[in-house]
Amino acid sequence: MPRALSEQETEAFRERLCETAARLYVDEGPGAVTMRRLAADMGVGTMTPYRYFENKEAIVTAVRTRGLHRLCEAMERALASPGDGRTRSRAVRDAYIAFAHDNMAAYRLMFEYPEANQDDPAYREAHQRMWRNIAAHVEVMIAEGTVEGDPAIIGHQIWAALHGAVMLEIVGMLPEGYDAASLHTRTVSAVFEMAKPKR
Repeated sequence: MPRALSEQETEAFRERLCETAARLYVDEGPGAVTMRRLAADMGVGTMTPYRYFENKEAIVTAVRTRGLHRLCEAMERALASPGDGRTRSRAVRDAYIAFAHDNMAAYRLMFEYPEANQDDPAYREAHQRMWRNIAAHVEVMIAEGTVEGDPAIIGHQIWAALHGAVMLEIVGMLPEGYDAASLHTRTVSAVFEMAKPKR
């Protein structure tokens, strides 16, 4: 009978499972993510992953949930930085791009594939946190009077442009001389122009 693992050891193994699943999902596609393959890649017994997650869908949901929370933490730290709304919005953008670069497999799994467990309470909580973050930096600018409109809609416009730029950068399809940040700056300037308060 295997010894009982500490809470830290259990969490560390869950994290390894999630990292392995994300890598397989992105490198080889959804079909590569099986409990047997995860066990083989991690060098553990075939049934070991079942001690930590019910099935592969639960692992994929955990990757998304953990990734969303970590992304939100980075964005929240950035929004808390000093400066006016536009400066803090750029800090949020930079934190988003840095997360995507540093966690590329998890990032792609988070957004490239449909979520099968949308009713999972932990995933729903993370998803709602992300939505709040998408609007939060816009709410700062609205409070300052630099833009006006629905913060959720403007936030999603900015997010759509940012995510598109990040994905194009990941696959190497940005125009020469541009990275995700510089392309996003040009795009979002048009969004801000449309959202300027009418004087």
